[in-house]
Amino acid sequence: MTVPPPAFASGADHHNEPGEHGAAEERVEIAAKTARKAGIETAVAGPGSIRETVTLYGKTAVDHGSISHVRARFPGPITEVMVEIGDRVRKGQRLATVESNDSLQIYPLLAPIDGQIIDKQASGGEFSGGRVLFTIANYEQLWAELRVFPGRRAQIARGQPVVVSAGKQRAVSTIANLSPGAEGQPFALARAAIGNPEGLWTADLMVQGEVVVSESRAPLVVDNRALQPLRDDTVVFVKVGDCYEARPLQLGRSDGRMTEVHGGLKAGERYVTENSYLIKAHLEISGDKSGAGHHH
Repeated sequence: MTVPPPAFASGADHHNEPGEHGAAEERVEIAAKTARKAGIETAVAGPGSIRETVTLYGKTAVDHGSISHVRARFPGPITEVMVEIGDRVRKGQRLATVESNDSLQIYPLLAPIDGQIIDKQASGGEFSGGRVLFTIANYEQLWAELRVFPGRRAQIARGQPVVVSAGKQRAVSTIANLSPGAEGQPFALARAAIGNPEGLWTADLMVQGEVVVSESRAPLVVDNRALQPLRDDTVVFVKVGDCYEARPLQLGRSDGRMTEVHGGLKAGERYVTENSYLIKAHLEISGDKSGAGHHH
């Protein structure tokens, strides 16, 4: 269902005389309270960065140092087990007790790290032997292992910023290291740490990484959310008092997040970033009703 734009009480004011920007400006007046209710937000135009990024794909992995395999130091019968698969444990916590065959003394098996029990091969009354009885994994930090094929290898380096995402989850990190893939794999692996204190990320999750490979400053940029097609132009809506003017722009480079501005806007002017489409829709409806066109 199409949601109609909010009714701005003041209506649109179409100016047919060319202004200082060389084109007729179209504007609408919106009271501050109405703009807030409509979710209209603004930002001040100014300098910014244009980033070139490369998209890599891979998956999350647990660091080998974050996995611990617990065995009995002295083989013997397992007398008691205190934990189950899925339990969270702290370093030093008792996992089980074993009676040593040599001394016949009962001693505890303690967790060597904080983490979660992900495998358990111990039951009361069984002989411990030398096998792994518990496997503990700490997921508080995971690694994103991103595949770098030969065509991209020259662009990727340690220390580059990267945004790792999976669905709506995002993590900001940097490339910590690059290593060859396993034998026979035609790619290298770029590894970036993901902080995971709340356990929202899981191992073996498919992810993508936006790696910033270059960054350059621009004297004037606007947020891409602000850009709207109107008539034959790309415009932003500049806030002047309670009025919002459609300002045609001359645009330069863009990184999909910010776009460089060569003309039509000055540093320090306040423009609409959020819900600018509502103002555009209002102007288009007003223009259709009045028969007004866009004059050059």
